[in-house]
Amino acid sequence: MRIDEDGVVIEALRLADDRSGDAIVRLHESGGGRVRTTLRAGFPVASARITDLPERDLEGEPASAFHGSEVTLSLRPFPVLTPRPVPAGHGASAAGAH
Repeated sequence: MRIDEDGVVIEALRLADDRSGDAIVRLHESGGGRVRTTLRAGFPVASARITDLPERDLEGEPASAFHGSEVTLSLRPFPVLTPRPVPAGHGASAAGAH
C-alpha cells in the first residue's frame, strides 16, 4: 500500500479480523489541515468503505471513491481514518457502492 500525500501517515496495515481477506489500513493526516489523497492498494479494489477502530462500517463518514487499485480519501486534521479496501473477487465482502 502506498499513499500519495506526504502529510498522510499509514500507521497500520493488516487483514481484517473477520477473515474476509479485506485490508485494514489505519492512517492520519499529520500536518493539521484537510487533505485529499489516493491510497494505492496494489490489488484491484471491488469496494472501499470507512470503518471505526473495531472495523464496523461508519454511517455518515464520506464514502471513498475507488477505481482499479486506487482509493481516493478525504482526511480531516489529525484523527485516524480506517479505510477498508475490499479485494476484487471476494464475493460476500464485496458489498459496497462505487
